[in-house]
Amino acid sequence: MATSSPPIDLRAASLFDVDPELGEMLDAQHLAEARARAIVAVAELAPGAWSPAPLRDLASRPFALLVLDGLLVRDILLAGGTATELLGPSDIVDLGVFDDTLLPTGVRWSVPERARVAVLDDRVLAIVRSWPAVARIMLERTARRGGRLAVHRAIAQLPRVDQRLVAFFGYLAERWGRVASAGIVVPVQLTHETLGRLIGARRPTVSLALKELAAGGVLERRHDGAWLLSYEALDALSGSTTTGAAWQPADARAVTSEDGFGMGAHRVPRAPALSPEDVAALLTRVTFLQQQHISSVRRSATVRERSRAMREAMRVSPGPTRPGVSAWANASAAPSATGARRANGIDDRDR
Repeated sequence: MATSSPPIDLRAASLFDVDPELGEMLDAQHLAEARARAIVAVAELAPGAWSPAPLRDLASRPFALLVLDGLLVRDILLAGGTATELLGPSDIVDLGVFDDTLLPTGVRWSVPERARVAVLDDRVLAIVRSWPAVARIMLERTARRGGRLAVHRAIAQLPRVDQRLVAFFGYLAERWGRVASAGIVVPVQLTHETLGRLIGARRPTVSLALKELAAGGVLERRHDGAWLLSYEALDALSGSTTTGAAWQPADARAVTSEDGFGMGAHRVPRAPALSPEDVAALLTRVTFLQQQHISSVRRSATVRERSRAMREAMRVSPGPTRPGVSAWANASAAPSATGARRANGIDDRDR
């Protein structure tokens, strides 16, 4: 069940003004033209719970959000558990509608601090059609986010919670970290409960692991709420990475059951291959249809020629008219002089 949220205040802005990076591959002339035409809706989000549900009813048919400033938190609810994802500038994310899933999932959004997003809708199609370089940058961003999600999933698979915490803050540092003399500063305030949702652990276990990491000088929270990650922490993670013979590929293959259903069962089945007899019968049918077509064309030509001759005859010798009958009917009913003579057994060639 979606949470209620106040109406979203939207304003129009040029996509290249709110996200200048999208225009980096355009020259000055094209950028000036694109800036005037590429108009999108921009929403200012206040801190607190938020829902993009009102955007789905827009006539422009929005399909995604582009985070411009600030931080968004999206929680996926499943079977009493919560998985959290942090979204920052340049991230492109769907509106969180999972109507086609078999799992009973729910989506919750929140804004820790004021944020700003651009609504991507059907108007974006005209933008990328006119300037394909913009589509390239958007696709690259989407691919990078997919890669980050894969790393996030790998972090949640680490056996120990302290390893997950160190790896996760290294993951955050790659994007938001600042290099300092004592280590890498990650300027993101995160509670122990939120960290547990991000790495797949319970809050008490996270609190215990953070206490041990702080005692060892590996990871600690500063007085301003930011986190300080030592350089040696990441070195320890790289030293535990196994490669070569210790790695085994995952064994995952599609299985087709006896009833014909499998991973590709939703696809349209291919037509069966044609036998030589089927091909011969098809060629015979095509030849017959071609002959019918030629015969129909010839009959049509004959009818047109007769109609043309009749109109010419009516124009030359209209004949007597009958009262109350149209001129065309009188002309059609009256035989021509030549026709009348032939009906009486007289032929012009006999004269």
